[in-house]
Amino acid sequence: MAKNNTLNTTELMTGKDGKLFVEAGDVQVFLAEINTYSVNMNVVTTERQPVGSILVHRIPTGVTFDLTYTEMVIRDDLIMAPLLQEIANGRIPVYNFQGMCEKPDGQQERLSFNNAVPNGTFGLQNLTPGEVVEREHSFSLNQIPKFIQEIAATYEYEG
Repeated sequence: MAKNNTLNTTELMTGKDGKLFVEAGDVQVFLAEINTYSVNMNVVTTERQPVGSILVHRIPTGVTFDLTYTEMVIRDDLIMAPLLQEIANGRIPVYNFQGMCEKPDGQQERLSFNNAVPNGTFGLQNLTPGEVVEREHSFSLNQIPKFIQEIAATYEYEG
């Protein structure tokens, strides 16, 4: 059997197939109130232009990782209350997250997003009449995300 070279839509995932978890104690707690989240890698570069060259070269020097999400506000106990309490005590807390998505065939992609610290604007309350109360949170990951489980294409055809 040869691997199929065309897209098999039965293997596609949508947003309903994913979850975000936060570590509370030693337990991964599903954040059911998260309606969008993303984790992005940013490659940091420096520019150098050699003498006699019109081309400016970009040299990779490092990477950063950011986790952002929007939550529908239904609780404060996992993120907000501990965050504000730690800040009141003069410290910034560190969080560990896991992201998961599941293919229709049951395969799961699961990644750890550890050593996450609040970064930039961090929503406390954001209200709009007629809308669900939501807030946006942004974290910097001070550890490279790691695969806990990986997925693979499984659709094959005879050829």
